[in-house]
Amino acid sequence: MADEVVIPPDITCCGFAGDKGFSTPELNASALKTLAKAVEGCEAGYSNSRTCEIGLSEHSGIEYQSIVYLVDQLSESSPA
Repeated sequence: MADEVVIPPDITCCGFAGDKGFSTPELNASALKTLAKAVEGCEAGYSNSRTCEIGLSEHSGIEYQSIVYLVDQLSESSPA
């Protein structure tokens, strides 16, 4: 469980634009230019889009995963 949840205030879109980030990476780089500083000290990131995860991971220095991984991690049953 997280001690702190960080939602970078300046990031409203990753700029990957579906699959355009593969052919026009400067869109993603521009949209996420403040991300690395905003998530300093964070250990993990979560997103609901695979292409966003790719761009966010590349520009943040931390691994972003699907939000489904977090739900799975928190819903595992405890041993009796």
